Amino acid sequence: MRASPDLQRFQNPTARDSLGEEGLWRLPPDGAPEEKSGRSDSNALIFTAVVATLIGAMALIGLRDRIVRIAPLAAAPYAVLGLPVNLDGLALADLRSRVSLEGARKVLLVEGEIVNLRRDAKSVPPLALSVRGADGRDEYAWTTRPPKARLDAGERVAFHARLVSPPEDGAEVLVHFAAK
Repeated sequence: MRASPDLQRFQNPTARDSLGEEGLWRLPPDGAPEEKSGRSDSNALIFTAVVATLIGAMALIGLRDRIVRIAPLAAAPYAVLGLPVNLDGLALADLRSRVSLEGARKVLLVEGEIVNLRRDAKSVPPLALSVRGADGRDEYAWTTRPPKARLDAGERVAFHARLVSPPEDGAEVLVHFAAK
């Protein structure tokens, strides 16, 4: 009697004979590819997760202006991380204030620079100034026009504001751009 080709392979004395009949069912047939251990699949999954996380983080940082424009409350976490968001593209720099005498009157002088942080020209809104008392309340507030209505990319311009007879109990001066 002649055995089928599949059975003939097992009738030859090989290492498979020592496994017994139960062991043969666990081994892949001769010539079949061996199963992968799953380790490379999990490594690929971890690598993909790390790359996706990095891309997501880069997008959150790179698109922070757009994100804050859509969700203004997102500005606070960015500021905590040291990544403040400036949607206007304008900043105030080198601010200083002092009280001097012009004749018999006291005059508050406020000076500084307006800086365009963007790569394109920006219109400059009026400046809003206020004198706060020691209790933190505004004692006096006013607005003034900027020295230039439009700044070119990266341009800086000095500004000067003055207030005759400032409040006696003024403790600090705040300067910001007026709401548009």
